[in-house]
Amino acid sequence: MKQTFGAFLKEKRLALDLSLREFAGKVGMQPSNYCNIEADVLPPPPAAGLERIGKALGLKKGTADYAIFHNLAGKGRDEIPADIERLIKENELIPAMLRTVEYENVTKEQLLGIIKDLKSGRYKKTKSQG
Repeated sequence: MKQTFGAFLKEKRLALDLSLREFAGKVGMQPSNYCNIEADVLPPPPAAGLERIGKALGLKKGTADYAIFHNLAGKGRDEIPADIERLIKENELIPAMLRTVEYENVTKEQLLGIIKDLKSGRYKKTKSQG
């Protein structure tokens, strides 16, 4: 069974040992609305609500859970994940990179290789590049 946004939220909330009512209050939502999000009756909230929920869950940028959270939210809203949309808006080279991937017919395996190469640390700034 594929994981849903609501199931992910519930799992993370329970890991924090918080009741639904406590967590809803913590993120500024009505418990009934939050319950419906966890039950996948309502779609994930827009970016501002996601930010509050992610922060309350203790999700950190760069972690697998952060990526899963945003990917599931984007899928649940049938939108580009909010963090990716922000990256696209903040860096004018991201659209060019995505178009290059499409125009050059880069395969999934090639993309995985590119990601692995980027994660290797090879492109990290040194103090002299600062």
